[in-house]
Amino acid sequence: MQERTEGDDERLGHLLMQVSKLLRDRVHTHMEAIGLSRGQGFILFRLGHQDGLPQTELARQTMVRPATLTEALQRMESAGLVERRPDSADGRVSRVYLTPNGETARRAAESIWDEVESELEALLSPTERTGLRTLLGKLRAGLEGRP
Repeated sequence: MQERTEGDDERLGHLLMQVSKLLRDRVHTHMEAIGLSRGQGFILFRLGHQDGLPQTELARQTMVRPATLTEALQRMESAGLVERRPDSADGRVSRVYLTPNGETARRAAESIWDEVESELEALLSPTERTGLRTLLGKLRAGLEGRP
C-alpha cells in the first residue's frame, strides 16, 4: 500500500468516485427531464453508434449485468423506444434496434451528453483534457484487466 503524504487529503479512488457520482447525478437530472433514466440514455447512445447490437454485447458496452439490461430493455420496449429481434443467423441471439421514437429520444439524449461534455471541457484546458483522457483510459484498461 502506498504511503499517504501530508496534504494528500483524499484518496484517488474516493476522488474518482465523488466525481463520477456528481457526473452521474448531473446526467440523471437532465435525462429525467426528457423522460429517460440515465441508463436508458446510455443504451440509446450506444445503439445510435451501432444499431442492432446483440443484447450480450450491449450489456458489455454499457457495463451492466445482462439481467439489469434485460429489465431496462423491457421498460424501453414498453415505451416504444427499442425492439428486440432474433438474429437471422442464430435465433438464440437477441439483437436490439432503435424504433423511430427511440431515435428521437436518442437525439435528445445525445444533446444532453454533448451539453455535459461541454461543461466538463470548460473546466479544463485542452492539454488537461488530453492528459485526463489518457490517464482515465489507462485506469479503465487496468481495472478491466487489459494491459
